[in-house]
Amino acid sequence: MAYSRWTNSVWYTFATSKDGCGQPQKRSDWYFAIFCDSLETIGGFCYDDLKNDIDKCLLAVKNDINPDAKPFITENEIKTYMLEFIFEIERDCEN
Repeated sequence: MAYSRWTNSVWYTFATSKDGCGQPQKRSDWYFAIFCDSLETIGGFCYDDLKNDIDKCLLAVKNDINPDAKPFITENEIKTYMLEFIFEIERDCEN
């Protein structure tokens, strides 16, 4: 699942398994990954972390993002993608 695309930004987000292999069956095994520029990781969170404290996750992303990256990712943008991730995991996984 991709939530943002590289085409007009230096960053993108997607869902994957915690270990990066295979299709997770449990909600807790899903991971929301954030990449920037030359595939440099700037953050990522498991489903449980986002569900339990999305504001703490947003603060962690804010602290990791290079303010010189253009276009700059806003807190509202990344929160929208995080909420979509949570919604889809809850819709697609029973546990």
